Amino acid sequence: MKRRFNLTILLSLCALVAFAQNITFQNQTFEAKNVHASIVKLNGEEVLKVERDLNAIPFDVKRLEATVDEPTYVKLDNVQLENGVIEVKMLSRIQNPSPFEFAQGFIGLAFRIDENDKGFESIYLRPKVGRSDNQKSRNKTVQYFAYPDFKFDRLRKEFPEMYETAAPVNINEWITMRIEVNGERVELFVNDAKYSTMIVPKMLGKTTTGGIGLWVDIGTEGYFKDLKIVHGQKNLRRVFQPSNVVNKIPYGNNASAGHFVQADDAKIYYEVYGKGQPMLLLHGGLLGSTVELADFIDRLKDKFQVIAISTRGHGKSELGNKPMTLEQRANDALAVINAVTKDSVLALGFSDGGFTAYQLGAMYPNRIKKMVVIGAGELYPGQRDFNLTSKQAIELDKNYWEQQLKLMPEPQRLEDMFKQVTNFYSKATVGKELLSRIKCPVLVLAGDRDNGNSVEHVVNAARMIQNHQISIIPNAAHGVFLENFAAVWASIEPFLKGTQSNGW
Repeated sequence: MKRRFNLTILLSLCALVAFAQNITFQNQTFEAKNVHASIVKLNGEEVLKVERDLNAIPFDVKRLEATVDEPTYVKLDNVQLENGVIEVKMLSRIQNPSPFEFAQGFIGLAFRIDENDKGFESIYLRPKVGRSDNQKSRNKTVQYFAYPDFKFDRLRKEFPEMYETAAPVNINEWITMRIEVNGERVELFVNDAKYSTMIVPKMLGKTTTGGIGLWVDIGTEGYFKDLKIVHGQKNLRRVFQPSNVVNKIPYGNNASAGHFVQADDAKIYYEVYGKGQPMLLLHGGLLGSTVELADFIDRLKDKFQVIAISTRGHGKSELGNKPMTLEQRANDALAVINAVTKDSVLALGFSDGGFTAYQLGAMYPNRIKKMVVIGAGELYPGQRDFNLTSKQAIELDKNYWEQQLKLMPEPQRLEDMFKQVTNFYSKATVGKELLSRIKCPVLVLAGDRDNGNSVEHVVNAARMIQNHQISIIPNAAHGVFLENFAAVWASIEPFLKGTQSNGW
């Protein structure tokens, strides 16, 4: 009888221990990894309390670098993150007594945790020194590390000051921590700041996707609440985009900004950013995409209402079944403009988008206030050889086209789109009859090494427009703004001034 009673107690204790490894808080289930976790009340509200388990991973002050920055977190159950946003509110206190004399309230996030907890990325805070009078200590408030190979000690020795920075936080107060993960890049935002506190442009860990953990370290009582996760998508890229260029926002496939409008026989996709004077953006053709204009959107959306169109047959816009014409493209743009505003707009078009802008200004002079055209000059039948096929284009940048085909509503029509565009431009005329009808001010801009649109043809086009300005950027080819955005912006900014009540 006694043996049976003891066995019952043992089984009950085992069940209790197993249960204690998982905890549900705010409808999210966590698994404790080398920590103690519980739901407690703090200032009258329920929060998740997490403390490092020194029995699971012993601490040795004489071997500090080997016994901190370890997998000590509660790990969110059944969640895998590659790219996206993680936000949490957290508060840390120093344990009393503390097993570490120099405990600083170590608290933060672990992410891309592999299934065996053998590798992950992390950013954490040392809130106790966030407002220290010692600037050297302040500069160590924020820490990035990659487990297991790049913990704080190695990073300080090999990359001094690169993976640490300051943040005006403190212990025993709530801190909002948000990290934005995109490819190899991560940014930290503290307390809803508009600009990031830390940027790690190239993370050092080996994991590219994985779990999410609420992390603490030695001597810390960590309290967490309001964990939010927004899964991102694989970073969108323009054609031929260098690997070190990262577009923080997936322009061209951003669900939070995207819309559709029916334009004759095709559904056209567009995105809207910011407030102010409406400004229409039109990307290049065939190899073009909305994301190629990322630098413009980033720069303009703080002062303008940016309307970025995915051209018919490109990105998420349908191709339709009618023959392609400049009039059709202008009417697509007008349908988008009408869906957003009844006001006149500014317009910026590159290459194919530049020709569309010309046509739009000629057909609807009352709707275009000013226009910037990049890489689009006069054009006559036989002037250029348009014969690029979709197969040739895919061979130029397979990764880009893999991305684009996933966006397209009719990917099987890619070659049809190429044929329509190349056939249309082989026969198109953009000359005096069209350009002389444009009444608004137009800045015509190009690189002096644009093989498709020579300086001569660009200048000729500009001079056919009544109210024109010309800017030729030296040592730049067709994608001039991708090669030298600073120079292009230096021409565009003064041209746009006066279009906003705040001086723009």
